[in-house]
Amino acid sequence: MSGTPPGFRMVEGSTMKLVRSAGRTAGATALLLLVITGCGGGGTAPVPEPPAQGNVLDAADVLTAAQEQELNVLLDQQNARTDAARVAVLTVEDARGSIEDFARSVATDWGVGDDGAENGVLVVADTAERELRIEAADGVRETFSDDDAEEVIEDVLEPAFADEEYARGLTEAVGQIYGYAQGQDPVEEPFDWVLFGWVAGGIAVLLGGIVWLLAADSRRRRIIADEELRAAEQADPDLRLTDEQRDAYRKYRYSKRGDDAVSNPAVWLPLYAANPGLYSGGTGGNASGSSFNGGGGFSGGGASGSY
Repeated sequence: MSGTPPGFRMVEGSTMKLVRSAGRTAGATALLLLVITGCGGGGTAPVPEPPAQGNVLDAADVLTAAQEQELNVLLDQQNARTDAARVAVLTVEDARGSIEDFARSVATDWGVGDDGAENGVLVVADTAERELRIEAADGVRETFSDDDAEEVIEDVLEPAFADEEYARGLTEAVGQIYGYAQGQDPVEEPFDWVLFGWVAGGIAVLLGGIVWLLAADSRRRRIIADEELRAAEQADPDLRLTDEQRDAYRKYRYSKRGDDAVSNPAVWLPLYAANPGLYSGGTGGNASGSSFNGGGGFSGGGASGSY
């Protein structure tokens, strides 16, 4: 008589049910692990390397070389004038995921701000998602509050980026952030619709002129410093300055222009070695102009927006 005995069929059916049940359990467990670990692709983009020079990383390539240089000059000068804030700028094509998480990771990994001061501020623009973020460390939030950051986002960055005026938006935002950090609230003037066109045009021309003058002055002072470096090395062939020392001398000569300034690199070098802060430019705060000095304290302060 052919066929499987009834008892065997009962055991076989129970085994298949157990196998199917185990399969469903394994699938659910795997899905849960994907959600918990974020393996489903929901994480943010990797943190990029900080800029090799300056305080601006234009990874999205929305600034011209001249605009990026002018923005760096502004940041260097503000850092030389005050230690109330240290601002850095980052543009990316796609932060992937939460721009808040991405900005906080970048600010922390880059060490934006001075060590122990918690005075760092990172401005981030994601051009793919058209999102903006100002990430502020806890210390600087005492003078540059989250409400202030939101105003800079809404009043400066969003309209400028919507018009593709990236350099203007970032330049004005940086200026306002340093102003807030030093306790200087933006002046609120009555709005006059009749004079709106003239005022807007005048502001644009004035800002453009200021930025151009700053960049031109920076280039002129750099030429003078390079000529002094070249003359010193020709006079003393044994004099060899590293790239870092050359950069420090240029910044020193940019900020020190009076009769008491040391204009001979051979004389300046031992003074710089003994007191880098005094002989690398600046009058307090960060003499080097860098915004990356081991800062921290990024716990989620700041504001976000979109354009």
